[in-house]
Amino acid sequence: MHSFPIAEAVFSSHAPSATPWLEGVTLVVLLAFYGWLAVRSTAHAKLKTQSFGIPDAICGGILALWMISVIWQSLDTPQVISLPVIMANSIVYGAVVLGIFGVIGFRGQSAVEIFQLQPSRFPRAAATGILWLAITYPLILAAQAFVQKVFGSSDDSQLIVKYFLEHPDLKHRAAVIFMAVIVAPVAEEVLFRGYFYGVMRRYGGRLPALLTSSLLFAAIHVHLPSLLGLGILAVILCLLYERTGSLWAPITMHAAFNASTIVLLILFPEAIS
Repeated sequence: MHSFPIAEAVFSSHAPSATPWLEGVTLVVLLAFYGWLAVRSTAHAKLKTQSFGIPDAICGGILALWMISVIWQSLDTPQVISLPVIMANSIVYGAVVLGIFGVIGFRGQSAVEIFQLQPSRFPRAAATGILWLAITYPLILAAQAFVQKVFGSSDDSQLIVKYFLEHPDLKHRAAVIFMAVIVAPVAEEVLFRGYFYGVMRRYGGRLPALLTSSLLFAAIHVHLPSLLGLGILAVILCLLYERTGSLWAPITMHAAFNASTIVLLILFPEAIS
């Protein structure tokens, strides 16, 4: 079953914008500034090299191949979103998370401890995630604005955004909100930041893990106009994980990002293509 572009709904506005070169310069300046902040943050990283083993490396490789297969097949297959598809994807995500926890448990380790998901870690990590979202939101928006200007598309919103707007009834919107604010943030952070990034970091180093996990995260949504924005979001989530050492922080930031998008969709639907 193909995964569809879930939750990270970066929308397009019809408001007048600056010329592409000016937006490009703005994006470069913001990237330089946030890059400087990232270097400072990494210097105080709290994430330690987790005790992943060979079974995790094998499982991580299988998951990577599966994601690449999903991306490849989706290139030639029209994406369809419906209530059963949303429910099916939720089940698949749940199975992936349970599988990851199972592999870790098979080695006699605790996924809760490895990912630092103890309830006592939640308040501080969640607050840091919200703060990071507020600080880095301008960069994500600038990246998306630049891509929209370059592509010049008048219909570049993700399918999940269109589905949400075209189904205003409670049943469909509740399913999208549940998927976007709860299922996707938890499952994708466990998969991409907690497990895939962690295993890659353990065996390949921090930078290869950062680039590979972020690229896969952006590509799995199979939406070219959002690739840059989602890639930047993924890098920020990895750095946040490094800074706090707890997966609660990227989960919260991810959920808050999706929730803020949904609020904008409800309050300003005319801003969507």
